[in-house]
Amino acid sequence: MKRLLILGMAVAIGTLLIAPVSLIAAEGEEIFLVHLKTSLKKDDAQICVAYNLMWAALREGKKVKVLVDADAINTYKVGWRGKDHIEKYEVPDRLRFALAGQFGVKLESVPKTYGEFLEMLKNGGVEFYINSGFLIVSGIGKPDNLLEKISAKFFKPITLKEIVKLRTEAKYYMVY
Repeated sequence: MKRLLILGMAVAIGTLLIAPVSLIAAEGEEIFLVHLKTSLKKDDAQICVAYNLMWAALREGKKVKVLVDADAINTYKVGWRGKDHIEKYEVPDRLRFALAGQFGVKLESVPKTYGEFLEMLKNGGVEFYINSGFLIVSGIGKPDNLLEKISAKFFKPITLKEIVKLRTEAKYYMVY
């Protein structure tokens, strides 16, 4: 019995040691998780609000992580023309003006397209994860090349177990 307890503890510690470092926040960092589930084609307002919120959370000093899941994966799927649905999608001028005012920045620093917005968020420290199981089931990715048809090659494919860890470690959780 004692041996089983020690063996169980060793396995648990070993599992923690090999956990993906990118999923673990530094001590004191509050994880703000944004779960994207709705595709641009179904409701473009969801993506707009989500991107705005990611930017706001970054400015508040939160560790922002994004999980791209379910139908939202189709937003970043490369079509037959080699483009996805969002990279050239324009941020409405009235929203750009509102964001510039809210964040106290010059209008020129507010992205003009959602592709630019995505890059700005990534460059600002937002970490993007994507459900690897859904990539395979939907036929968008293959086991040997999960991001084959995804435009944002910086998305990190993660397993269901890693999704659970990502969700349970987040202090703040928003779903779009």
